[in-house]
Amino acid sequence: MRDRAPEPWTLGPVIITGGTGHVGLAIAEAFVAAGATTIAIGSTETRATAAGARLASLGDGHGIAADMSDPNTVSRVLDGIAERFGTPAVLVNGAGINFNRMIRDITEDEFDRLFRVNVKAMLFTSRDACERMAKAGIRGRVVNITSGNYRYARPDAALYSATKAAMEMLTRGLALEYGAFGIAINAVAPGLVDRPGFTDPAFLKVADYYRSQSANHVLATPEAVAGAVMFLASAGAAAIAGDTIVIDGGFSAGRLDFPRRSS
Repeated sequence: MRDRAPEPWTLGPVIITGGTGHVGLAIAEAFVAAGATTIAIGSTETRATAAGARLASLGDGHGIAADMSDPNTVSRVLDGIAERFGTPAVLVNGAGINFNRMIRDITEDEFDRLFRVNVKAMLFTSRDACERMAKAGIRGRVVNITSGNYRYARPDAALYSATKAAMEMLTRGLALEYGAFGIAINAVAPGLVDRPGFTDPAFLKVADYYRSQSANHVLATPEAVAGAVMFLASAGAAAIAGDTIVIDGGFSAGRLDFPRRSS
C-alpha cells in the first residue's frame, strides 16, 4: 500500500479571497478546522477584522483587507503572507461580485468592474501564487469558485455568466500550464446558495424556483461548497485537474418543467 501524501494545506498557508463573505467564510472555517493556517481576504477592513476574529476563535485563522483586482496589490499581499506564514500551498479564489442587468442596460464601467473583480483578480492571484508554489517545489492546489451560471444563460445575467465562463476556461488553462509542477487547479460551481433567515422577497422567489427545478429540490449550502473545495484541495484529488464540481442540486442537469411526451 502506498504511503499517503501529506495534505497540501499542511505544506503552507491557505489563502481564500472573498473569504469574509457568506460562502468564503464557510470555506475558511473548514480549513481552520482541518488545522490549516488560513488567511481570509476581504474587500473591507470591517469584514476582514470580523472574519479574522471568527477564524482566530477556531484556530490559526487570520483576516486581511485588500483589493485583489490590482496585480500590484496581489504581489504585495502575497509577499506579506509569505514573509509571515510561508509560501502559500492552497489558494481559493472566492472573490466575486454580481449585479443584474439586461444587456441593453450594461454600462462600460459595469462591464469593466465585473471582469476586473471576477476574472482579472482570479487570474493574476492564481498566477502569482502558482509561481511561488512552483519555485518552492510545493505541489499545491488552486480552487476557483465559479458559478452554475457558466453553464446556462438567463435574462439580466449575461455579463455575470460570461465572467464565470471566462473563469472556467482560465481554470483549464492554468491547470495545463502549472500541472507540470504538481499543482492541481480546479473549480467549484455552486448554484443558488441558501441563506437561512434572508428575507429579501426577490431572493426567496428565485430560491423557490431553483428548488422546484432542481433534481434534488435543494439549494447549495456554504457547507456543501466548502466540502467540495476541501476535497479538491486534498491529497486525494491530485489526479483531478482542469475540472469543475457543480453543486446545484441537479438544476443544470435539465429542465423538470419541460413538457413530457410520455404518459
